[in-house]
Amino acid sequence: MKKLLICLSLLLFLVACSNEETTNSNKEPFITKEFVEETAKVGLSYDKVREIFGKETLSDVVDHTEIWLYDSAKHNELEYNPSLEVIAGEIKSGKLDYQLYINFIDKKAFMYSYFYKGDDGKVWQYAVTPDAEPFSGPVSN
Repeated sequence: MKKLLICLSLLLFLVACSNEETTNSNKEPFITKEFVEETAKVGLSYDKVREIFGKETLSDVVDHTEIWLYDSAKHNELEYNPSLEVIAGEIKSGKLDYQLYINFIDKKAFMYSYFYKGDDGKVWQYAVTPDAEPFSGPVSN
């Protein structure tokens, strides 16, 4: 019985630790490429996107398309101007871990563009679209 209680306590401790590693100080998920691969689905509603990814950093309409931006910035610690039109240079410099852009049509997600620094030092994009297989490739030198 004592061993069972120790095992359960250890399991609860490990689960609690794993949850802390996947969130930032705002209790929003830390979005990795693998997280996007597993959860980004075309057709998700606003509510479902917020349930999965949390509150967006920035949202607006650009070229008649609603776009939401998520990033890894702790906005009280990093000075940069999030933009829906330009990928941040702070990804390549390592000050930002990622930027995720989600495009919506008729209040449904139809495209995800996740930008991150690859092992080669280049900025890479992972994209999910309705008409093609997910794409992954470098977008910088």
